[in-house]
Amino acid sequence: MNSTEPRHAQVIGTGLIGGSIGMALRLAGWRVTGMDRDPRVADRARERGAIDEVAIDGSAELCVVALPVGSIVDAAREMLDRSDWVVTDVGSVKGPIVAGVDSPRFVGGHPMAGSEQDGIAGSTGTMFQGAAWVVTPTETTDPTAHALVHTLAVSCGADVVTMSADDHDRVVAMVSHVPHLTAVTLMGMAATRANDHAALLRLAAGGFRDMTRIAAGHPGIWPDICAENRDAIVDVLDDIVAELRRCDRWSQAVIERRSSNG
Repeated sequence: MNSTEPRHAQVIGTGLIGGSIGMALRLAGWRVTGMDRDPRVADRARERGAIDEVAIDGSAELCVVALPVGSIVDAAREMLDRSDWVVTDVGSVKGPIVAGVDSPRFVGGHPMAGSEQDGIAGSTGTMFQGAAWVVTPTETTDPTAHALVHTLAVSCGADVVTMSADDHDRVVAMVSHVPHLTAVTLMGMAATRANDHAALLRLAAGGFRDMTRIAAGHPGIWPDICAENRDAIVDVLDDIVAELRRCDRWSQAVIERRSSNG
């Protein structure tokens, strides 16, 4: 490639994350083409400046599959079959995806950033500035492919973290998946109990609002995440329940001491 020519990237899925990647790459001087299952979404991505063109670019260096977790494996395989692209993804579960896309040209990825806003309307070219971007190469990954995905993340302004897919899933269950599920559960409980206690939501202070802010977002992505990372999520939930039971034992011990002291 002539050094004066822009690098080319293909994005499959031009929603919040795919659109933001497109914007970030274009800000870094890349040419980005994009496609979406909904042509209207792809058109809006072009109008917002997330992509240069709605198209498949055979000259692209790499392809980013920015689809829900349950759709990534099939889409990544299709992209690998139809081209010589390096392919990466943005799914927040890595183990099943990396195992399901067994190719030296595939590198699992997960940019650890997002927004309460949904879809291409919430996309921004600065979303990944300073964020962690996990890449999960395997023993059979082509080093050139790994390096290219690393370059992609850096071009978006992210800090690259390399780890195994299984380690990623255990860590993300703790720092992302379970916190989100907990926040959603608390919000649901608060909404239900507000019917009996009208002041409940008015009394919810900053701590509650901060904790439950992450409950916002597109609920449709979570069934796949919960299914694909079920074991790691359940392990974290089991640990939380064990810690809460220990807190209960402490409180019972305090009550018993107070009773015995009369």
